[in-house]
Amino acid sequence: MAACLAVASAASAQSSEERAAARSVVAKRSDAVIVVLATVKLRINVGGREQAADQAMQMNGTILDATGLTVFSLQQIQPDEAMTRMYSRQMPSGGGKIEVTSEPSDIKMHLADGRELPAKLVLRDTDLDLAFIRPSEPLSAPLPFIDAPSGKPSLLDTLTLVRRTNEATGWIAGASFANVELVIDKPRTYYQVAILGGGNSGSPLFDMAGRFVGVLLMRDTGARVPGLAILPADDIREVAKQAVIK
Repeated sequence: MAACLAVASAASAQSSEERAAARSVVAKRSDAVIVVLATVKLRINVGGREQAADQAMQMNGTILDATGLTVFSLQQIQPDEAMTRMYSRQMPSGGGKIEVTSEPSDIKMHLADGRELPAKLVLRDTDLDLAFIRPSEPLSAPLPFIDAPSGKPSLLDTLTLVRRTNEATGWIAGASFANVELVIDKPRTYYQVAILGGGNSGSPLFDMAGRFVGVLLMRDTGARVPGLAILPADDIREVAKQAVIK
């Protein structure tokens, strides 16, 4: 009962103006939020014994330019370090060395209009948890993308997270409110947020003026499970320049 009251209280914290602004963001920007599909081949080596498995992955991605350059969380298709740490912590002392490797294949972009485009991985940044893909073939028309100016929120600001669901719910656009709990500035800037209703890594967030704040990605804090935090839009766009050159 207390949990229900807490959720209701949080939901009522947004004003009618904020809800209207959030709906406007979804209407303008959701076509640039897609679902990235991929098959990830995992190889798990435990003390010299190897197991292999293919996993079908679905994750949110954010289109950054008209050519279809899309950013999402690298750990979704390359979970090597995270899985190695997880299995190593579970392994009893003396149980042998664990190594996990992965390789994505059959990458596709499921667009807001229902089309699926074959895509190729063009850039990875393991430090920032960034993966960039673009369509494998030239496009006949430009794709919708996030062309909003960058926003830099302050502590306790309210943001709108835009996400896209999977096939089970019709690939539709959804949204959540997020409140900035921490502004981390060292060794680089991240925004840690509390998200009402949850969020998907790879999803973009916007402030109440519609400015592009950044993308929700995995931030390695040394904990058993890396935490989600927003990498600022300017940082993402700067790294993306390397993918444009390629």
